[in-house]
Amino acid sequence: MLDYVGNLIILRHIMYRKKNKMTKQLLICLLMVVGLSTSSYSQSSVSPWAIGGGLSKMEYDGIRGSNGPFGSPAQLGWAGRVTKYLSPSWDVAIGATGGRHGLFDADDATNATNFEGKVWQANIAGHWKFLKGEKFNPFLSAGLGYLSFKDDSAAAAVNAIDGSGLAVPLGLGIKYNITDGFGIYWHSQYGLYLGDSYNGVNSDETDTHFVHELGIGVFLGKQDRDGDKVADKKDECPDTPGLKTLAGCPDADLDGIRDSEDACPNLPGPAEYNGCPDQDGDGVIDPDDKCPEVKGEARFNGCPDTDGDEIGDDVDECINESGLARYNGCPIPDTDGDGFNDEDDECVNVKGDLRGCPDSDDDGFHDMEDDCKDVVGTVNGCPDGDNDGIADKDDKCPDEAGVPEKDGCPLVRKPTRSEIINSWNSPDVNFVSGTRGDEDYDADVTAIVDFHKQYPDAFLHVSGYSDSQGSEASNMRISKRRAKKVYQALIKAGVPAEQLSYEGYGEANPIADNSTREGRLLNRRVSVSASTVKRVIETVGTKR
Repeated sequence: MLDYVGNLIILRHIMYRKKNKMTKQLLICLLMVVGLSTSSYSQSSVSPWAIGGGLSKMEYDGIRGSNGPFGSPAQLGWAGRVTKYLSPSWDVAIGATGGRHGLFDADDATNATNFEGKVWQANIAGHWKFLKGEKFNPFLSAGLGYLSFKDDSAAAAVNAIDGSGLAVPLGLGIKYNITDGFGIYWHSQYGLYLGDSYNGVNSDETDTHFVHELGIGVFLGKQDRDGDKVADKKDECPDTPGLKTLAGCPDADLDGIRDSEDACPNLPGPAEYNGCPDQDGDGVIDPDDKCPEVKGEARFNGCPDTDGDEIGDDVDECINESGLARYNGCPIPDTDGDGFNDEDDECVNVKGDLRGCPDSDDDGFHDMEDDCKDVVGTVNGCPDGDNDGIADKDDKCPDEAGVPEKDGCPLVRKPTRSEIINSWNSPDVNFVSGTRGDEDYDADVTAIVDFHKQYPDAFLHVSGYSDSQGSEASNMRISKRRAKKVYQALIKAGVPAEQLSYEGYGEANPIADNSTREGRLLNRRVSVSASTVKRVIETVGTKR
């Protein structure tokens, strides 16, 4: 808040006597500058340069009188400076101001003390920042300067003398950083002029003056948001203070590995283990090592396997006895002590020699599963005289092999009606030539009709064939005529047409050798098959 108070004091003095239009405009501009204040960083070793500029006011104090503080005339000038950061306590600055200067009473223009002219001054000074702040910095200054005055006022009663010379400025100021790279400053200096008097009065008295500045500063060079002395431009962790050797990144455990890459940021360790320690030197870092003080193996989480059972000592409940993981590293138990471990023992709590169980009759069935434990047997430990897999005690026909559904007696089963129909094929109806049947033709047709009378729900398919004499086309035609002849004969004998179908297959599917007369006679035939559904039986490539 001190910087605001200082600024307001300056403004109050500027407005003290002359409330003219220019002064009001100045007040508005300066209040806007002060209103921009936000959080910021200061000029520092990584952002060492600052350039400033603003308004200035020089006050005369000498043999003719004084127009301070902020007396008449209320001339305003310009101010500029370049500042270099040296340390948290010291800066060095080169500054300059310019404008009008003198002592002038506007109500008494003939006053002998009046004088006025153009003036500029430059100086180099050291700034002692006695609070060493980053945002708010009051300072004391001292240095060496040069002042030049040129009289140009015709209204002055007594002209001043153009002059220039060295000056020694001593001052007090405040810097206030507004943003990262931007701030305001106020600086008041008391200057001892070491040259000849420029006020037109020769005197041994040294002319002195005050210079007040109010301006804006811009920081140049590098920025350092986290204040770790590593410029943001080179800082790979610009928002976290770190080490210069690690490009501005932090290393909490100082093991030379930045925290973002350190698997153990708070425990120092070598780079080969990503910054984690390994006390026992077994290659397993301590955070992952279940036995950090005993050398072990990675596959056992850093623990040894004393009994060699492939189970690390950290989880092995029997570290000196080889065991299994499902028993936490201990051997499989043998509860009844019969030499069969519990996993292989079918009688865990009873001693025995047959899979860990007793077998009283020694028939290979232990007593727990033997239905006849005092008699040797083959079916659940019981005898089976007829070897049908049914124990004699349950077999109603113990001397005759049978089936379970008949309680051990034989099963006599007749084929079903459907099975009979679907498996039936008629004897072949043979033809001497063309469609002339042989001597058994009528008897064969009658046999087919008799079958249908016995099974009237059967569907019949008539298939005609020929020998290989003649062309395939003629053989196909004659085979179909033969099938049709039988088909019509069956209809005539009373078989419903809707339960019949026929087809000729030519010389396909021969049942005898066509190179002989006897063979050809057998191949000139018609065959009838039955089915529970109406169908067309394809016989190509199938011998019937």
